[in-house]
Amino acid sequence: MAEIHPFPAILFRSESGSDVTSFVAPPYDVIDSTARAVLRDRHPCNVVRLTLPEAPSVPTLGRDSGSPVGLRPEGQVPPGGDCYQEAARLFHEWLRSGVLQILETPALFMWEQEFSLGDATYTRRALVAKVTCEPYRPGGVMRHEHTHAGPRADRLRLFQATGAQFSQIFGIFEGDEDLAARLAEAGDQEPLQTARGDDGHLSRLFYITDEETIGALQASLQERTITIADGHHRYETSVAYYQELGRMGSTLMTLVSSSDPGLVVLPTHRTVGFPVDGQALCRALAGKFAVDIHPLESWPRLYQEATNDPDSGIILAVAPAAAQVFRIGWQDGNGSRAKPGRELGDVVALHERILPHLPGAGRLDTETFGYFHDAEEAVEAAKASGRWAFLLRPTPIEALLQAAEQQEVLPPKSTYFYPKFLAGFVNARLD
Repeated sequence: MAEIHPFPAILFRSESGSDVTSFVAPPYDVIDSTARAVLRDRHPCNVVRLTLPEAPSVPTLGRDSGSPVGLRPEGQVPPGGDCYQEAARLFHEWLRSGVLQILETPALFMWEQEFSLGDATYTRRALVAKVTCEPYRPGGVMRHEHTHAGPRADRLRLFQATGAQFSQIFGIFEGDEDLAARLAEAGDQEPLQTARGDDGHLSRLFYITDEETIGALQASLQERTITIADGHHRYETSVAYYQELGRMGSTLMTLVSSSDPGLVVLPTHRTVGFPVDGQALCRALAGKFAVDIHPLESWPRLYQEATNDPDSGIILAVAPAAAQVFRIGWQDGNGSRAKPGRELGDVVALHERILPHLPGAGRLDTETFGYFHDAEEAVEAAKASGRWAFLLRPTPIEALLQAAEQQEVLPPKSTYFYPKFLAGFVNARLD
């Protein structure tokens, strides 16, 4: 049972009307030091000053122009002063000055994102609500990945200092047509505000104040499990925050139906270096997988073929040093190519069924891999470094939901939901 609640949202007030583009930012954990500097220069009240704060005496937290400042070393507090208290100071200053405005009426909200991928245009609708915060459990909120102590400690100090949330936790529920229709109806009014992401996607926010609609949404969500798609660290930090206070509370979530046509997952390809050449790979996988060898220049065609047939059970291992591509598929008992079923997903297949058979792969950890959302970038990086590139298809939503239901976790970076929900677009106080 997932309990959702209306809440008094905190929104940025823009001098240019309802467009708050200058105030919002991507989630903190995808911002490097260069991007943060751009966001800070965009507006003196950009939310990045709250989600990735720096003390006045510290010019930058990044180790270099491209270092990820959202992912600080485990347990490390940024040097040079208390950046968390600086975030708290700015937050309260912006409330006093009216840059941030607390809406008087508790409400639910519909967040609509319109975006393009290739030649297609998509619309994704989400319900923004407070959700009762408790440890993971079947029938409540479930996870699909592990978290790390450092980011949890970092977010907890920010929560304790500000008493507020500036980024939502992205959750998925198994929806139905009635719930989708109620969310769509909210879009018939004028939006409260809009924002344009740096990737071009358009966000619109709509009020849901009708008591009958709120009651129907609450009743519908009570029957469903929420699986976290993005924001595991923020959710677990919320649980820890209320446990320290010795009471129950709620956390800010953005909830999307698993059947929403705009719920898009992009692939995350891998590059990795280990002492295996093409012949060794074929020997290691013989009898377990069908391996076809192709010239390097054929990888775009092969990847397109695999993408067009998501049930084909094919992973491409690109070895630029050997100028070859190895198409890896399953075998049945007769040695013929077999389809493993879409529910497994390429990432799980690679990490749990293929890599364990390769010499030296058992010593790999998360930091050993390079991660790329573009297949061509992955291949070019492999060419430049002499590493292998594994080209994967997106993880199916069913695989994520199945892992959560079975209380299992997927390998790191199994999912990349696009687009990200903007930090600062909807904010709220912690209870």
